[in-house]
Amino acid sequence: MFADVIFYNANIYTMDEVRPNATKVAVKNGKMIAFDENTNQMKGPSTKLVNVNGKTVLPGFIESHAHPLQYAAKLLQLDLRAEVTPDIESILHAVREKAKVTPKGEWILGTGWDDSKIKEKRFPTMDELSEAAPDHPVFLKRTCSHNAVANRFAFKASGLPDLPKDPEGGHFHIDPKTGKPSGLIQENAMHEFSVPLFSIEQLKDAMMQAQKQFFQWGITTVHEMAVTKNDMIVYQQLQKEESFRLKARLWLWAIDLMGWTGVQDEALKLGIESHLGNDRLNIQGLKYMLDGSVGGKTAALNRPYENDDNNNGILYMQQDHLNKLVSQSIKNNLRVSIHGIGERAIEMALKAISNAATPEENKRMRNRIEHCTLPTEEHLKQIAQYGIIAASSIGFIYSIGDSYLANLGKQRAEKVFPHASFKKYGIMSPGNSDLPVCDGNPLLGVYSAVVRKTIGGQQLGTAEAISVEDAIKAYTIDAAFSGFDENIIGSLSIGKYADFIVLNQDPFKTDPESLKDMKVTQTIVEGEIVFSDT
Repeated sequence: MFADVIFYNANIYTMDEVRPNATKVAVKNGKMIAFDENTNQMKGPSTKLVNVNGKTVLPGFIESHAHPLQYAAKLLQLDLRAEVTPDIESILHAVREKAKVTPKGEWILGTGWDDSKIKEKRFPTMDELSEAAPDHPVFLKRTCSHNAVANRFAFKASGLPDLPKDPEGGHFHIDPKTGKPSGLIQENAMHEFSVPLFSIEQLKDAMMQAQKQFFQWGITTVHEMAVTKNDMIVYQQLQKEESFRLKARLWLWAIDLMGWTGVQDEALKLGIESHLGNDRLNIQGLKYMLDGSVGGKTAALNRPYENDDNNNGILYMQQDHLNKLVSQSIKNNLRVSIHGIGERAIEMALKAISNAATPEENKRMRNRIEHCTLPTEEHLKQIAQYGIIAASSIGFIYSIGDSYLANLGKQRAEKVFPHASFKKYGIMSPGNSDLPVCDGNPLLGVYSAVVRKTIGGQQLGTAEAISVEDAIKAYTIDAAFSGFDENIIGSLSIGKYADFIVLNQDPFKTDPESLKDMKVTQTIVEGEIVFSDT
């Protein structure tokens, strides 16, 4: 049997303890069949030889918690990231310019603003947005997707009164000076707006563009964390496209929340179980939301936010309701993934999971708590006892860690995403960015885990820092484990898919401060180069 391709002259870190290093790898039918001296006999007359030129090779990165279709949809909306719109006036200018080319009455949508990074350190108000686009409904989501701002036309177009009532788990912010809505909408209140959906074709085209960026970041597998009916259609149709090579792991959006329609009842009626699908596209389980975000001051904390004595965040549902939903899912062989950032949310998630199944049953299912930002010592013990995956958004530290310091204070901020503690308790903690909440580059997450510094250069302590090796494992073999994929991806081993990346530097030999500046120069999926900057 001859190889299709042999990659040689490489500095390979396999993340496989049996063979941690290699210099050559042979690939046949998209999978690895030999390393080093064993590749020699695999060379045939039609075998392609690829010289890696001594560069470092790692397994392809696995993004264990992201929203790829939301990221793709951003390409169809106003880009309001701070590097594009650094102040209120630039946001308003973007809205005005969009209004000029948009028929009256049609929605103007945008995403990515972050009040912690905007020059004025605030959100654009209803009055400002109404003046910028008086003839269009405007709806602009914050970078965390837990808050939005809207103008008067958006309220009117959605049939909302001048002073709407708060829905359960949501809030219409009121301007204390006027007693009227300020334009800020939090959590479930966003569900009250009649924001139009993008078409299947629009999303498919946008996702094909987004795939290029994933490959540039070295991401070869993604966990899509909020799959609705339309998302399922998009992924199923994309899988038929030969040019769509990104492996996707789908978490079904369980119940109606945050403007998205849940599918738990339908999934249970159909008898859908975890792992339905194939190696490229499969269903993982059901996803639930319990609280918001630290940046948006809606994560459910034990103690109030800094300089906000009456705010402990928001919980989306009661314990009994969550217990019922989680028990139904687990009993029907659907794994659960529960968004829990603050201590109160993590506590709720643990109660629901432990109520639904024994520690042994939970260990077999590998249920997950997403973000798991502020677990207490007791939480860590219980997470370990039940074999729960702590799907850590460690990339937050670099991208939005400055807002964590501002909203939590130094003492609490130093304990977020406690990877050293996760390791101490034997807790599997794959890393992620929650894209598009943060930059999707996994190397920024690796940097965050090792150095724990923000984009502003502030230090979030070092007690919870981990080694470069452990940080890379969080984005490779540990992330594979979180999706029951450890036998097919996550490390470079015989029989696994030849999904790997080439870096411009060796992360094990460079200054840790340089980790964030490293670049992926090539991405290989099943033995085929899908991205190269050379």
